[in-house]
Amino acid sequence: MSKKIINWDDVRAEMLAQPGFQAAFDAEMRQERLREMLAQWREHAGLTRSQVAQRMGVSAPTVSRMEANVTRASLDTLTRYALACGVESPLIQLY
Repeated sequence: MSKKIINWDDVRAEMLAQPGFQAAFDAEMRQERLREMLAQWREHAGLTRSQVAQRMGVSAPTVSRMEANVTRASLDTLTRYALACGVESPLIQLY
């Protein structure tokens, strides 16, 4: 029994050609970039989630939820997070 080898690039190109898939893919990529950005800010500052929360005036679970679901965070909240991490002029790049 022979197995057909599937080329990932072909599958990806086929899926990205489907209506709506590109938009969903791009949205996921933006979320991932935001999560990575928050993690980098916090790690660069050498802070724990609890410490960031304290500086923001919120609870640690609030910061954890925000980091896990960044799309629900407002720009104001993201800016407060950045400032709590010592980022003086946060640049939030989505694209």
